[in-house]
Amino acid sequence: MKKFILTVQKSVLTLSIVAVMSSAHAASESAEIAQLRQEVQELRAMLQHYVQQPASAQPANNLNTAATPVTQQTLTPKLKSGAEVSLYGYIRADASYQAKGASTMYNNISGVPLKGTAEAAQQKDRLHSTANVSRIGLNFTTPTAAGDVGGKLEMDFFGGASRDQFRIRHAYLTLDKWLIGQTWSTFIAPEYYPETIDAATYVGGALQRSPLVRYSDSLSANTSFALSVEDPKYTATSDPENKMRLPAFVGRVNHKFENGSMLSGRSFVAEKKTSNDDEWAWGIGIGGKYQLSPKTFLKADYNHIKGDGRFLMWTNSSYAIDDQNNIQTNEFDSISTGITHQFTSQFRSTLGYGYMKAKDDNAFARIHKNNPAQNKELWQGWINGMYNPYKPITLGMEYVYGERETFDGRSGADSRINMMASYDF
Repeated sequence: MKKFILTVQKSVLTLSIVAVMSSAHAASESAEIAQLRQEVQELRAMLQHYVQQPASAQPANNLNTAATPVTQQTLTPKLKSGAEVSLYGYIRADASYQAKGASTMYNNISGVPLKGTAEAAQQKDRLHSTANVSRIGLNFTTPTAAGDVGGKLEMDFFGGASRDQFRIRHAYLTLDKWLIGQTWSTFIAPEYYPETIDAATYVGGALQRSPLVRYSDSLSANTSFALSVEDPKYTATSDPENKMRLPAFVGRVNHKFENGSMLSGRSFVAEKKTSNDDEWAWGIGIGGKYQLSPKTFLKADYNHIKGDGRFLMWTNSSYAIDDQNNIQTNEFDSISTGITHQFTSQFRSTLGYGYMKAKDDNAFARIHKNNPAQNKELWQGWINGMYNPYKPITLGMEYVYGERETFDGRSGADSRINMMASYDF
């Protein structure tokens, strides 16, 4: 490649010399020759710049961001500001055959139709397809006197209640040990969730991204920690009559073992306030990855949360308002676990399970005794296969079955097959 570029440079220079010599015989063309000289210099500078550029750039550090596919040959040109930028992402097509359950493209286990209802009889045997999960991202790095300033901007089309709106997934900057912007909440641990095809995750999973300020550092070569203040990101459904004033306070510790295994502990506290009452919500989580063999690993994540329904997917509202206008908090446990085996260099498979159980003998459960939108229990199991015929291509198929039970004993089931094809760039 370098020989080719040098040859082009020499050829361009030769042409410029001939053009300059001809100017002695054609003074009327001096303006064109001057312009040609300028273009030659610009072309030389541009070619030399790309010869000297590295093949790839590292993304900005993030304590608990799940891995994002980036090709090994990503080009990293410099912007006028001096920042180096690398582009990554994927184009993805999804399809789902829903035998029974919620008539949605992606998981909605907490809202599947209850048995015996007209909705349950109607919402079955449907095919869905979309390309909304396709993603594009940019990583930035700028050297400064205070150290490198990094940044990330990542977008897809998986926003809104209908999962078909453009949205910003991550948008943050980093400086030394600080991160400011929107990214994964410090409390959740996507890296410990069993692999799934469903972009909405299953029971026990989370996709919470929050505006936050985070400080992270290392305690030793294998142990790190992070502390953050985060926007509570409340919703009218999760936090009725909300009047919250304070951010959530979150902490996390990570540890890596010599054999490749990892362990993480997390906790948070957050204010829950209405016009008449206020309470403190809290939660703890522990998750990890255990390397059973070079080709087999186990992932698991457990959480106990009281008074907050935002951090994890497919849970109940954070709290209910009783007839005295007091806050009555929801309390639940959840777990997700799964085992992945790499059968060949091109094929891997994951068997996973997720479970959520809410406390059913408290005031929250009594208030929602007959509410079909709140659940006492949820569970899902799935098995998938991922095939990489070529490095940038991933093909996948997955079967998932799950059930939900409300506080008054009614139940509903979900059964579907998911398929996907992805091209990483």
